[in-house]
Amino acid sequence: MAQWHTVNLTNFDLAPAARTAQHVSGTVAKRTLDVAKDATYVGVGLGLLLFQRAQVQRREFERSLRD
Repeated sequence: MAQWHTVNLTNFDLAPAARTAQHVSGTVAKRTLDVAKDATYVGVGLGLLLFQRAQVQRREFERSLRD
């Protein structure tokens, strides 16, 4: 005769697993935000450097036309 197995879920609690998942997702979200911020700062910085370089080249070109 087959024996049925039982599972006792009386003390089953998902709260610790949910707290861990929430902490991990918060950490991932913070890291993602930090990377996005850093990428934005780098992009803006490179844009400013390129703009300044273009200004210098324009001024050098104007100077060469005057001479």
